Amino acid sequence: MIIQALHQRYLNLADDPTSGISPRYFCSAKISYLLEIDRDGNLVGVRDIRDDSGKKKIPIVDIVPEQPSRSSGINPYFLSDKAEYIIGHYPAMADDKDTQKKSADARKKYEASKALAQTVLSDVNDEAAQALLKFYKKWDPSSVRDHPLLQDYMSDLDRGIDTQMAFRLETQHQMIHQLETVKQAWIRYRQQEDSASEYSGQCLLTGEYNVPIARTHEKIKGVRNAQSAGASLISFNFPSAESYGNTQSYNSPIGKDSMFGYTTALNHLLASPRNRIWIGDMTVVFWSGQAAAAEETEPFFASFFDSSYVPPEDSSVTRQLRDVLERVQKGAKLEAEMVPHTDTPFYVLGLSPNNARLAVRFFWQGHFGNLIEKLGQHAADFALSGQDEGFGDTPTAYRILAETMRVGADGKKVGDGPPPRLGGELFRSIVEGRTYPYSLYTLIINRVRADGMINRLRASILKAYLTRYGRIQNYNRFEEELTLSLNPNAQEPAYRLGRLFAVLERAQQEAAGGPGKINATIKDRYFNAASSNPAAVFPILIKLSQHHMSKARYGDFRDREMQEILQGIEAFPAHLDLQRQGLFILGYYHQKQSYFAQIKAAADAKLEAAAAEADS
Repeated sequence: MIIQALHQRYLNLADDPTSGISPRYFCSAKISYLLEIDRDGNLVGVRDIRDDSGKKKIPIVDIVPEQPSRSSGINPYFLSDKAEYIIGHYPAMADDKDTQKKSADARKKYEASKALAQTVLSDVNDEAAQALLKFYKKWDPSSVRDHPLLQDYMSDLDRGIDTQMAFRLETQHQMIHQLETVKQAWIRYRQQEDSASEYSGQCLLTGEYNVPIARTHEKIKGVRNAQSAGASLISFNFPSAESYGNTQSYNSPIGKDSMFGYTTALNHLLASPRNRIWIGDMTVVFWSGQAAAAEETEPFFASFFDSSYVPPEDSSVTRQLRDVLERVQKGAKLEAEMVPHTDTPFYVLGLSPNNARLAVRFFWQGHFGNLIEKLGQHAADFALSGQDEGFGDTPTAYRILAETMRVGADGKKVGDGPPPRLGGELFRSIVEGRTYPYSLYTLIINRVRADGMINRLRASILKAYLTRYGRIQNYNRFEEELTLSLNPNAQEPAYRLGRLFAVLERAQQEAAGGPGKINATIKDRYFNAASSNPAAVFPILIKLSQHHMSKARYGDFRDREMQEILQGIEAFPAHLDLQRQGLFILGYYHQKQSYFAQIKAAADAKLEAAAAEADS
């Protein structure tokens, strides 16, 4: 299913000449240096063609003859390769013996590169191809370090980073591997190689019979924390995974063409910022099944999960999608015709490394309309008073995960990051509409216990978890407490005790002259105990509050608030479980927000009155 979707992605891109996808027997690769030769095969120029518009030079990316993965041994690439293969470059080592060994290795690689070029181009009647063969015939790799045209680049070449080279005839604009005659020669060479495949059979992907089967599959590059050389999505290299006497990927027979298609499509997705995001330890790629909708659906999906991603254009469709999410967030009914591209197929794939292989952590396929519904539900579950309304206020996965981290004295996140697997579990719950990870809920509870910080995002996470859990488990007991703002009619004791604690804290602050007038409030000393063992703490707090209320300016009002909240509570619970501890925190947050709303409303009314008086 995953491979089929990726293969279809390749076929769709191959039909689009503007997609930049590499055709069969070619691939995208970096090039840093251009070697210019004359018709006699002499090296007449060396150019650094890296993009230097940013802080760091970046190699250009071009479609070059296929470059299969190489882990060991000598395996040259055709016409575009590292300096050690193209010109036999070797670094000067501190020990002469090491330098000689490097030189010998580089010569072997150069000879392999030379042999490949001679094999492919020997019958090509093209002046550039013939000039290249003359270059290989004349070039002496033992003198590479003394060549005057290479001296300016020798220090970069010695570092061995981004040393990929390609050729160009000095009188032509195109590089030699870009010439049509050379491309056709390369294709003929590769087709002959494929026809001599050691094993042909039925391709599991296309169903075609008697096609050459890939013995190994191309490496996938770009997955976070995977090996730099790439990792395999399909591979068999230990006997217990093999059957019927087949070895390696013959156990999962996929034709070479199909293998090229799915690996090229996946590498293309991983290289595209518009189709790739990282969440925790998981690398996520996503794509639309229709090219016409990709320009609008893919950037929208990326920006929903990654706030750092800026869509190239804020189109009318993007605004329409945001309006749809706001409707869901506000509880409005959603009709199918409201969602643009609702029937467009959409795919989301989560990958993480596992030594030399890739583990599929997550795969979702469906229609874009279904996906928008899930994202809207996520936005609605996280909605809470105190936040600005609108899609842009829905916290991204990054913000949610960061809230599990320790907060330093300067208010910044410090210490270890979120648990590696948590990001993948959170992402999966959002896209599939499952319950949020229980570990996320407990981590937030523990963070509140540790630092006493109760902000909007933490309260949102607790509310979202309890809301989604109740909906999926059909457990509606806390429904009236899980509201956007304070619900004074909610009856759950844990929620009401959270409210009561906020009232007692406010009475203490008012008695001291206002917030910030005392170094430590009852929240600093009693919040953890009050949220878990109310019976042991609240009698003390209520007795203490009588002293505060007698001194506070609004003591009578706080006393009435306390009486209203406690009405109907016969006895304080001895213990609150984790779910009710979340309700306690949410009740505390709601009550505090209601005070802020009252202060803001009073300030706004005062300003309006002043403005009206000034106008009069």
